[in-house]
Amino acid sequence: MIRLQTYAAFSLLATTSAVYYAFSSREQFYPAMVYLSSSKICFVLLLNTGLVAMCTTWQLVKRIFLGTLREAEVEQLNEQSWREVVEILFAVTIFRQDFSVAFLAMVAALLLVKALHWLAQKRVDYIETTPSVPMLSHIRIVSFMVFLLAVDCIFLSRSLMPLIKNREASVAIFFSFEYMILATSTVSIFVKYVFYVSDMLMEGQWEKKAVYTFYLELISDLVHLFLYMLFFVAIFLNYGVPLHLIRELYETFRSFRIRVSDYVRYRKITSNMNERFPDATADELNASDATCIICREEMTTAKKLLCGHLFHVHCLRSWLERQHTCPTCRAPIVPPDNGRTASAQQHGAQPGVQLAAGIGAPGSEGATSENMNRRQAKLEAAASAASIYGRSFAYPPTNTLNSFATKPC
Repeated sequence: MIRLQTYAAFSLLATTSAVYYAFSSREQFYPAMVYLSSSKICFVLLLNTGLVAMCTTWQLVKRIFLGTLREAEVEQLNEQSWREVVEILFAVTIFRQDFSVAFLAMVAALLLVKALHWLAQKRVDYIETTPSVPMLSHIRIVSFMVFLLAVDCIFLSRSLMPLIKNREASVAIFFSFEYMILATSTVSIFVKYVFYVSDMLMEGQWEKKAVYTFYLELISDLVHLFLYMLFFVAIFLNYGVPLHLIRELYETFRSFRIRVSDYVRYRKITSNMNERFPDATADELNASDATCIICREEMTTAKKLLCGHLFHVHCLRSWLERQHTCPTCRAPIVPPDNGRTASAQQHGAQPGVQLAAGIGAPGSEGATSENMNRRQAKLEAAASAASIYGRSFAYPPTNTLNSFATKPC
């Protein structure tokens, strides 16, 4: 911050000197403005002053709404900044016909606004994982998100106006879609923060929070995927292949596909949890720690997984939205074909009883044959390993062994 202040002071001094020289050497306003715009030195000084003014505004906004940045926030800011600069350079090559000073100013403003959005998302994630947050932090983050949404709407309207007025493709398409995506991200972050505050007011007892958060992220990825695809088609039809969008489009599609597959798997597992996962008995609760490892609270009723670990039913449902392995032993939670068979296995039924119960099941023969194939494969592997192990030794000839056997000690 001290370096920026020093650089801003020297830049302001140089620009003031150039403006003073222009108006003192040319007594009228119009000739002075012509000199300032035509002189390369004065133009560079004015452009540098504009960039310094934007950086100073960015630092001021950061200081007001966020305060001192944490080390993790600084690292993320540096990482994403370099990556975003590379993508912007690709975008500049596409819109090289519209290259101008105004375009550079808009690009610089877009980078600074994006950096503020990254910090807002990182700060909301930090607040959600912090046990006690002062009221001032909540006021600052809410004000910050409202400020970002207002900035996004202002820049979006300024970018859409030339498109609506001229009805032809221009560089305004690039900024319109970028600020659309930023606005939707701000709304998503704000709604996620509202979910956190609601759960905090309910003292952490809001069972549907994870479900709503999951749906929010799914809808957000869907909206972003639609916008990126629309943006890709618009740029491709008017300018060519947008190289700077390929990575964003791929990552958004990949994230959306993963969320859809997780949602399908989640619905499949939780469709009949009462049949798939039986209730734990009183003896099992007394024998175990009786503390749910997910919420760290005591269990009076619990569900039992295939591996034998116990959890609250709502905690288990929330966990299955993110992971499909046991929180304790990381064993995969595979939904069996028959919920009764799973219940019988978890309650410790005898093998003979399980076999008798599964005779009429349509998948029992397939499961038995699969187990036999696995056992046969293991035996074949063991036999091949034994043969290789046996061939690795050099045995003496038979007559030598006989001579050692007949030789007296």
